Amino acid sequence: MLENRGEVEMFKKVTLYTDKLHEMKGFYEYQLGFRIIEEDETSFMLAVGDSQLVFKQAAQPALYHFAFNIPGNQFSLAKGWASSRVELNRQEGMDEIYYANFDADAFYFLDPAGNVVEFLGRRAVDRMGNFTVDSLLSISEVSITTPFVEEVGRQIEEMDIPVRGNKGIDPDSLNFLGGGDAFIILVAPKRTWYFSKQRSEVHPLSIELLDGRQIDIDEEGKLGKAKPENPISDGMEEIGFSGVALRKTEEVWSAAKDFADRANKRLNSMDTRFGIASGSKIFTAVVVLQLVEEGKLQLENRLSQLLPEVFPAFDVTIHQLLTHTSGIPDYFDEEVMDDFEELWMEHPMYRMQTGRDFVPLFAEQPMMFEPGARFHYNNAGFIALGLVVEKLTGRPVTDMIEERVFALAGMERSGYFRLDQLPAETANGYIQEETGWRTNQYALPIKGGADGGAFVTAADMTLFWEKLMAYELLGEKMTRALLTPYAEGEDGKYGYGVWIEEQGDAVVKYHVMGYDPGVSFHSGFYPASGTVLTVASNESAGASDVTELIEKTNALIE
Repeated sequence: MLENRGEVEMFKKVTLYTDKLHEMKGFYEYQLGFRIIEEDETSFMLAVGDSQLVFKQAAQPALYHFAFNIPGNQFSLAKGWASSRVELNRQEGMDEIYYANFDADAFYFLDPAGNVVEFLGRRAVDRMGNFTVDSLLSISEVSITTPFVEEVGRQIEEMDIPVRGNKGIDPDSLNFLGGGDAFIILVAPKRTWYFSKQRSEVHPLSIELLDGRQIDIDEEGKLGKAKPENPISDGMEEIGFSGVALRKTEEVWSAAKDFADRANKRLNSMDTRFGIASGSKIFTAVVVLQLVEEGKLQLENRLSQLLPEVFPAFDVTIHQLLTHTSGIPDYFDEEVMDDFEELWMEHPMYRMQTGRDFVPLFAEQPMMFEPGARFHYNNAGFIALGLVVEKLTGRPVTDMIEERVFALAGMERSGYFRLDQLPAETANGYIQEETGWRTNQYALPIKGGADGGAFVTAADMTLFWEKLMAYELLGEKMTRALLTPYAEGEDGKYGYGVWIEEQGDAVVKYHVMGYDPGVSFHSGFYPASGTVLTVASNESAGASDVTELIEKTNALIE
């Protein structure tokens, strides 16, 4: 039984239908600024505080009433925010109303489908700051219009969702079923909604409750059987995934889960930037190969000759550095070390701002093996490549990647950002401990470089793969060189900054991955279908499991 007290929530996800899907998406995402947390060609999902609102494509028009809870002390701010974006509904000259029975103020407006949207300011709930879409608390009310009010009402009551008041279900009135700040409004057809001329209509909808139970209303207004859910989205929630996933073939599917900022309850969205750790080594490789194409560098050039003042003893080639076969010592050897944070006990992370800051950690160490003898994943090798780029161009390697890769590919939201100066819409990385979580601000170098640490969006990574495969970042010859396997390790074959997965003689996936404290990342191109898949998480694990889930569900790899 739902408790009858403030801020009781009931709705996890509400699914409605519309024949104006693209107009609705534009209205909610761009006009109102809601966060899209999952979308494909036939639907999109909005974050509404702790709830989710889904609109699905339908052949016929559909009209609903629904309401969102907002903090009561922000009601006037919310009203001003809304009125600057959409015309508010009026009734008898007023554009707001106080409902004493619910201790809440309300205002209304219509969306492009004609839905009656209500904002309910709960006077018992206060929040600090200005009103934004992040101030939304949850879905407050959802209407079910049905000619079978008594039958559907009885079925919902049997789910331990009580009707408000003592009169029971009344087919001629509005019936509120629920408690606290969350209600299903059960109503017969052709009733005029408050603050509008819209009349209630029978249309299908689906309500997923917080406890996992489902209420599905069919086209006739009857409570039907639960429809099958999205196995990928459900699997992501079972994993406890925090981050985003985007798959693009001919159509685009995407999903965002959990929080980008846990303290302030800012949700991850498809516009959120994520750190990608070593997933950005491929960007360094592209810039190096661009310099080869321009004749400023050769793959056979030796590090000891290019940078004799820094690495006089490292007689290894650019090719060997790109393929992790150089044998030079590493500042963090992932085969024998497992705690990245140990590095910063002697070398504070806030001092690690450029590639040269890492040189003392490995330049005087002995070689690990003869150059070219075998594959050994090596972060220092890409630090050295970054220094080569800087010597040849006279510019920081991160600037060169932003100019030669991000700008060229149209990756407008990607960049190398200091952890203490992260831009808006960037996810904090989180490290789980026995006592709770903490951010990764003191667990990583203050700014990324040639070996990793870029921030990207999933959409930007899609652009990267598309431009790379279209020979727009490198010519065809050099692109094929980048994608050729030269070495093999425990995680598969490796080209220039990219992993290559084969089945028989066929390549089934080119991919990159990155793991740091508070970061896990996978992104790949599947040549058989032309699919691009990116999974980015702001936790130390999760991206691999979600990638495997999507690959299996969509048969990307046999």
